[in-house]
Amino acid sequence: MLWPVLLDAAPRDSVWSLGERVSTRLRWLDDPGLPEDLVRHRITVRASTLLDVDGQPWAQLIEAGDLRAIREGDHRAGDVTLDGCLGFGAFLGLVGELPTTGGVVRRVRVVHELHDRGTSEWIRRPGGTRLTDVPDACPARLRDEPSFDEPMPDDGEPEPGTVRLMSPEEYFRLVRDQLPAEQWQARGFLVDLDITDPR
Repeated sequence: MLWPVLLDAAPRDSVWSLGERVSTRLRWLDDPGLPEDLVRHRITVRASTLLDVDGQPWAQLIEAGDLRAIREGDHRAGDVTLDGCLGFGAFLGLVGELPTTGGVVRRVRVVHELHDRGTSEWIRRPGGTRLTDVPDACPARLRDEPSFDEPMPDDGEPEPGTVRLMSPEEYFRLVRDQLPAEQWQARGFLVDLDITDPR
């Protein structure tokens, strides 16, 4: 079965290329902020309660066929019906006893979201999502359009005592009029992972 997996950060162990078999720890995202047609709806899974080192419930382990994922925010055990998608969580690699899920990468797309220039920051435009097929989830593919990664012209060394550190909000207000009115910003990757038992 194909499961959408949102990668906000690229996995460090591999770049997740088309056709690659991967094994990783996943989490369930109830509200991934994706358009409705990109997430799963009314999926019934088995849930069991996960306990922390003090014996207190901290999350669910959800299972559906060969899928295993962590779902935070609920501790009930039994059959649960969910909407959402899977997500890659680098922090889950630190929790040794969590099970992994294996699958084959069938499709990789960059998720771009449209943002409007606000007064102090970029504001995400509701419904402004665009997907672009790519061969792998290499972090170098996560570029905003237009890109602001090109090197700035060298204006020489600043005068001593004239350098001022600014917060991101201050900098945005300072250069706001030089920015485009809207911009597509790369959020991450959406991977179709075929989670089936290879036996």
